Amino acid sequence: MRSDGRAVGRDIVLLHGGWHGGWVWERVAPLLSAAGHRVHAPTLIGLGRREAEFHDQIGLQTHADEIVNLLVSRGLNDVVLVGHSYGGSIITLAADQAATRISALIYLDAVIPSDGVPGWDGFPRERQDAMRASARTLGGLRVPPPDPSIWGFQPGTPEHRDLQQRLTPHPIKTMMDAPKLGERWKDVREKHYLLASGPPPSRFADVHAALVDKPDWRTGAVVGGHEMMWTHPAELAETLLAIVRGLEC
Repeated sequence: MRSDGRAVGRDIVLLHGGWHGGWVWERVAPLLSAAGHRVHAPTLIGLGRREAEFHDQIGLQTHADEIVNLLVSRGLNDVVLVGHSYGGSIITLAADQAATRISALIYLDAVIPSDGVPGWDGFPRERQDAMRASARTLGGLRVPPPDPSIWGFQPGTPEHRDLQQRLTPHPIKTMMDAPKLGERWKDVREKHYLLASGPPPSRFADVHAALVDKPDWRTGAVVGGHEMMWTHPAELAETLLAIVRGLEC
């Protein structure tokens, strides 16, 4: 808190999920910026506007290193890291390398990785089979994006068409890689898990439930389905701002 009673702006890094890019935060980022915060919404290599940079060696650690490099190259400290879906794995791995630069980790309907367990294992068998089959159409190296209806969007609507046009194939190696994860990320002062309230029901309900009684975690729910940053940006922004305000206390 400044001497004039106003909150000090923070660096907030918003990390997108699989098949997405930094574009997915375009409805949320201005609301956080308007509250006085410095917002960073990078696009991971091989995805979104960086699809043309894809190569077959892009793995889980590649993406984690990108976030660490962003923190270091921009001299960011006391950072709030927000990870959506697949982004939860990346913020965890990044925090394991740069915990002293991070004041809070916020998992938004997201994966929390375990050492040695590929993210691929978190998908139901039927979804794995479907993704393998679709990846073969791209040489087996990338998984084409799912139809947005899987996240509750009605086919034929403008929102459905918009997402369908923006999603890009995801490097399959990042899903297959077993994360090498230590314990340093757990030293981050605040860890929050926010479950999408739906509809449709979140596939991360069990992850959220396992954390409810953990003393070093804070849990809650956010309005909307898995793509809440697209469908309920104002509500999501206010939830994130409330967490950031709490860091000042």
